[in-house]
Amino acid sequence: MKILSEHGVLIQMHGLGIYLTGISGIGKSEIALQLMNQGAILICDDAPQLTISNKNILGSCPDGFYGLMHIHDLGIINIAELMGSHYIKPCQALDFVIELRAAKNLYSIIKEQKAEQLLRANYNQWYYQTCSVSGISLHLYPGRDITLIINTAIKQFLTTQIRFNQ
Repeated sequence: MKILSEHGVLIQMHGLGIYLTGISGIGKSEIALQLMNQGAILICDDAPQLTISNKNILGSCPDGFYGLMHIHDLGIINIAELMGSHYIKPCQALDFVIELRAAKNLYSIIKEQKAEQLLRANYNQWYYQTCSVSGISLHLYPGRDITLIINTAIKQFLTTQIRFNQ
């Protein structure tokens, strides 16, 4: 059994452990908070611990972080106090990774990618020691409803049960 401390936000949505990753300051916590207003449950903000055992990954929160989120301009907020204790959970299996990428606008993405790339989903595999987890890379740019896109990606994953790029 191996324990890794990773930078990201782990939530539960539609029964799945969803791991939001991306560079510091990209908005992972704010997106997670938006998703929680749509029914998601917080496992850990900023520094989830991933316990790897065989082919399974279990995410949990280190002592002192449980139920807390850091939101720029608001500071540390207590989710149980603000939303209720049913919006937090101590641990969750990691099922799907969502990598958040910065983009100035849609035009900058179109300029960087070839036409065939624009027609394909950005599905990928993420590797944590001996385990691989399916997921998707999503570009953030002004005007994009990222929580709608995330909900759709998760529903598509659940519906098709596709394990991408294996």
